[in-house]
Amino acid sequence: MQIHSHVSAFTNLPIPRKFMAAFAAVVVVIFVSSTIVYDRLRVIEWAKDLRVHTTDVLETLQKAMDAMVDQETGLRGYLITGDEKFLEPYHRGGNAYTAAIQKIKDITSDNPSQQSRLDELNELAKNWRSVIAERAIALMAKPEMREEARAWEGSTLGKTAMDLIRAKVDEIDGVERDQLAKRDAVQKQAFATAYMMTILGGAASLIIATLMGVLLTRGIAVPITRMTSAMTTLAKGDSTVEVPGVGRNDEIGAMAVAVHIFKDNMIERQRAQAELARVSRLTTMGELVASIAHEVNQPLTGIVTHGEAGLRWLNRDEPNLDAARDTLSYIIQDGRRAAEIIENLRALTNKSGPQLRRLDINGAIQEILALTRSELTRHDLVLHTDLSTGDRTVFRDRVQLQQVMLNLIVNGIEAMSAVMDRPKVLTISSERVETGGVLVAVKDTGAGIDPATADRIFESFFTTKPNGMGIGLSICRSIIEAHGGRFWASPNTPHGAVFQFTLPADRSEPLATSTS
Repeated sequence: MQIHSHVSAFTNLPIPRKFMAAFAAVVVVIFVSSTIVYDRLRVIEWAKDLRVHTTDVLETLQKAMDAMVDQETGLRGYLITGDEKFLEPYHRGGNAYTAAIQKIKDITSDNPSQQSRLDELNELAKNWRSVIAERAIALMAKPEMREEARAWEGSTLGKTAMDLIRAKVDEIDGVERDQLAKRDAVQKQAFATAYMMTILGGAASLIIATLMGVLLTRGIAVPITRMTSAMTTLAKGDSTVEVPGVGRNDEIGAMAVAVHIFKDNMIERQRAQAELARVSRLTTMGELVASIAHEVNQPLTGIVTHGEAGLRWLNRDEPNLDAARDTLSYIIQDGRRAAEIIENLRALTNKSGPQLRRLDINGAIQEILALTRSELTRHDLVLHTDLSTGDRTVFRDRVQLQQVMLNLIVNGIEAMSAVMDRPKVLTISSERVETGGVLVAVKDTGAGIDPATADRIFESFFTTKPNGMGIGLSICRSIIEAHGGRFWASPNTPHGAVFQFTLPADRSEPLATSTS
């Protein structure tokens, strides 16, 4: 089989990895944008803290200047009136100035240049107090020296000293305000960057998510839809249809391979009519192709539906990523379910020798029931099962035992096809027997076994069906006996027939015969 197709690396990824790649792409964009936004927010917080720091310095510096003004005002009031009550604001201002300067030095302890300026300011203030203020107060204490004290304070020396203090305060204030302006600019820039990255990150996430949705739709949903169409065509018996997706290395490729094998088996069935056991199995499968296609179509339809829903979640103004992730998980579940059905189908249609392995007989029966469920529904049959819990494990060939179950179920369906006056009930049960083996029974409420032909129903090429080949029950008995078991039939009360077979305990030696 030579298939010429160009498949991309993304197409060849397994479906779970496709979803992981789509999810990772969105996560990377979100992570990068979030990292940048987080970094800018840290810068904003840093600038905010520094602005608060600078504002605190400016406010405290103003308090220091106000304290100096209080000292100057109190001094002048005392010199003019001679009333010592004006010395109270002078002394209070001095204490306030000392506390303010100490606070500023503590706040700016990591700034040597500001510490130097504050030391210069403090020195100017001390000179004013010691040279001007304290000397004037000492002269005022002597009545005969008061005029001299007033003249001393009113000289240009005092004004010059206060002007120097104000100039130094203005210098410190200017430095801090320059820093405040720079930090304000940094903060605004960080705000703008964070805002822009939030918008760009959201837009990029939306674009990436949409792109991944398109890729997933084109890489999964569309091929599965095409494969469903091809399988429907195959179910109608047209083996000339081309199976899409062959050559891919993902699960869809595996499904395509399985479907292609099914197609090849259909062709092989037409060419190998001489192989009676294989003809029996493939003929029975051919009768159930529509049912199989329906069972496979259910998870595939679910995948398409969930894929479209995921796109709608992602295409909203504000993509709902949680809902999209949920739909992706549903797609994975349906894809795995479809792959399991196809795997069972491939096993039933493959040409191979007996494959002895440990298997759960109940699980093997459930797989056949899944393939025939639609056929049971189409014939209005009621299915009863008694596959009770417990160990039903045997060491047998799964495909051959499933062929037996498939033949018995189809025979039961055909036996009840003409029943109109009573319920059509098919009962399947399994149980452990005393020898450690397993007993399986298939009961129907059909016409039953004609006593006149009861002894011949297991003979090769004997049939009571108008179009039957007469090899189904013969092959079933051969398979069971090759497994070391026993196969028999009996009437069902009040109507129908019961077909039963036993399988002994674990058996590892080769089968007595090959029936595949």
